[in-house]
Amino acid sequence: MKIIPAVMLLALIPCGAAAGEWSFDVSGYASGLYGYSDVSERFEKQDRNNDGSGRAEVNFSAAYAFNDEYGFSLNLDLMGGINQELQNYNQGRWGEEAYAIADSPYGRLMLGQTFNVDAQFHEGAPAAGALGSSNSEIVDFIVNPNWKRNAHTAKFATLNTTYINTDGVAPKISYISPDFYNTVLGVSYVPDAYNRRGLINKFASYEKDDAYIVSLYTAQELGFTDLTATLGYGAFHDDDKEMSASLSLRRGNWTLGGGWRKTYIDGRDTRMSLNRPSDRLPEYFDGYREGRAWNIGLGYEIGPYKAALTYFESKAHNTDNQDKIIAFSNQYRLNKYIDIYLAAAHVDFEGADGTTNGSNKGYAFVTGLGLNF
Repeated sequence: MKIIPAVMLLALIPCGAAAGEWSFDVSGYASGLYGYSDVSERFEKQDRNNDGSGRAEVNFSAAYAFNDEYGFSLNLDLMGGINQELQNYNQGRWGEEAYAIADSPYGRLMLGQTFNVDAQFHEGAPAAGALGSSNSEIVDFIVNPNWKRNAHTAKFATLNTTYINTDGVAPKISYISPDFYNTVLGVSYVPDAYNRRGLINKFASYEKDDAYIVSLYTAQELGFTDLTATLGYGAFHDDDKEMSASLSLRRGNWTLGGGWRKTYIDGRDTRMSLNRPSDRLPEYFDGYREGRAWNIGLGYEIGPYKAALTYFESKAHNTDNQDKIIAFSNQYRLNKYIDIYLAAAHVDFEGADGTTNGSNKGYAFVTGLGLNF
């Protein structure tokens, strides 16, 4: 298996390539957010009314172009965060993604720490500013007991995105086909699906199992609107099957989009653990393996201003765990370096038994700044 990626990479590079040229790039961003939350009285002990979070990312790349058709790049992305509810970078509060990309007329090959092809292709509800429509940062201000990732535990009783993110940025091999009528097909193979940016608990019995993900992406101009659509399918640890889809319609300054995802266990090899199997594993830690999630949103963009009104919902099939998030996010680009964020959201997080510790509900108002460089 270690030889195959190298052989595939060499196959995409022409043997008689003339001398090309190198290019180097450094870019990144940093953001700081402040939020005021007001949750229902019975959940007050779980949240602070005033809270803040921050995150930053720096991207390094070195690219070599043989000619207009052949080239490759080496990439390193470093990221970190402070006061985040989900410590889901590769090293907890900070992480890295190191990967190589080779491009040719035969397609694109990616090796290393990247998201799978479905996560790369998926559109879903439009996003703007501080709060995304999937894997939302709203949990930094109103805790969701269904989603936990820190130094002590990992629990995803429900899905937190509409794209396939179970494997996070676990090292993988991905291939994306050449464009055919504005349509491409992508395939990812993940030898070891566990990764802190994903959903798997490292103490689960299937932690070292592999995965395959296939995704189709198309972008079409229909005259009255521009359409983008994706379909995805994933197979994890033989038994776990995942499906996703997204659709986005753009006309003028408006975008209407949504996404959908379903997970189920097809077999008996590694059944879901509804009860706490050991002290290291919390109850319902892998409820995401049988559930569904969907989102829908309307976005508007004009000049430096961007806004999105979105709704996200996820539910476990075998328990009462459920999440509902409605958010209105705004972003204003003051200049090429600085963005201003303003957002409001309402959440309703329900646990399996309806207890105070397993649920949360309330409003949050978030503002902040983003720095691009």
